[in-house]
Amino acid sequence: MTDGRDVMGRALSQGPAQGTRVDVLVARHPEVLANVEGRFVGTGESPFTERGEQQSAALAAYIAAWRPYSVHASPRSRALVVAGLAAQAAGVEVHVDEDLAEIDFGAAEGLTYDEAVRAGVEIDLLGGPPERAPFRDGETWRAFTARIEKAAERIRTCGPRIAVVAHGGVVRALLVHWLGLSHRAAWAFAVPNASVGTLTLWDGSGTLRTFGIDPEECAVSAREAPQTPDPLS
Repeated sequence: MTDGRDVMGRALSQGPAQGTRVDVLVARHPEVLANVEGRFVGTGESPFTERGEQQSAALAAYIAAWRPYSVHASPRSRALVVAGLAAQAAGVEVHVDEDLAEIDFGAAEGLTYDEAVRAGVEIDLLGGPPERAPFRDGETWRAFTARIEKAAERIRTCGPRIAVVAHGGVVRALLVHWLGLSHRAAWAFAVPNASVGTLTLWDGSGTLRTFGIDPEECAVSAREAPQTPDPLS
């Protein structure tokens, strides 16, 4: 953690001026055991798999190399661990935001889809009425999108270059908010573990610049790329 300034001494509390550009990197957390087992985990925790540990290091390095002014994260450890590593490497502050937590899966928490169905948990993942919860006893679509939108507005005032580490549902909700799409369009975005996207915001309206980047593949490509002499060196 820092005193509110990044490694260059820039004040994090000073948001961008009206009409200025804000670049945002959004990343989903690395693979955890619940992902492999196909379990709904929103409010709970799940440990990284061996692959997730590798993804964690690659994703943190990728975010740090992107040079964010600050890193914002869900309070869940699967996102917060990566955010902390990235922020430390970049010399910037971590902002833990409760509103960036995954949707509350209610009665389906900790269950697989089949287990939830056998337990009589009604599931609607296709974006039903906003006042309806996609999982029995869980968070409604309206409540989920409302808190994500609040987080999105806070994030864009924190500087010209901001990184966010969160969850699949959160990344989708941020994208549809900044791109001005219907909440039903969220499922048009496939968000694998440890994948990265970038947007440019102007007064809160976004342009999607990159999406679905895998930091591990980028690292491998860089290591395997033929090293040609620089004629200017």
